[in-house]
Amino acid sequence: MCLVLPARVVAVQGDEAEIELLGGSRASASLALRPETAVGQYVVVDRGLVLEIIEADEAETILAMYAEIGDLLAADDGNGAAPETGEGGD
Repeated sequence: MCLVLPARVVAVQGDEAEIELLGGSRASASLALRPETAVGQYVVVDRGLVLEIIEADEAETILAMYAEIGDLLAADDGNGAAPETGEGGD
C-alpha cells in the first residue's frame, strides 16, 4: 500500500523540487507534470512526481486525517484480527 502525503516545496531547480514532508524529512520530486510549481506551495507527490498543487488548508486537513488514522491504529490492541478457527489437519 502506498500513502500519498502532502509536502511543502522548499526549493525549485530546473525540473526538480526539493520537498519537505511531515516531520522535516526532505526528498526530491520531478516537476515534469506540474512545471508551474513554486517554492512555498503544497503538493501531492507519488513515486517521485509532483501530481497536484494543493492549498495549505487542504494539506493540513489531509495530514490531520492521517494522524487520526494513525491514532486509531495505535489504539488497536490486536483484538481486531481474525480469530483462529482451530481447524486444521487432524
